[in-house]
Amino acid sequence: MKTYELFLMLAPNFDESSANRFLKDLESTLSKFDVKFDDINLKGKQNIGYEIGAKKSAFQIILKLTAKPEDISAIKERMKLVEDLLRFEIYNLQVVAS
Repeated sequence: MKTYELFLMLAPNFDESSANRFLKDLESTLSKFDVKFDDINLKGKQNIGYEIGAKKSAFQIILKLTAKPEDISAIKERMKLVEDLLRFEIYNLQVVAS
């Protein structure tokens, strides 16, 4: 298991309550991959640098999660099917020892 950061941009009509419901649904969707959410940071509604589907802002969430490296590509494919998700990115937080 490795640690990753998942950056989510949701539709601007989301608030904290609807974002928490979204996260519970996301957790159940990703449960097949044995993903564990370690830290959840609700950034809230933020202006974005460019329009996405005529939207100038998005509700942003940053999650730290642990998952198996071999499952990441399947998780990305599953994330593409999630409604209300404008953009997402997964970053590997594994620190390389020098």
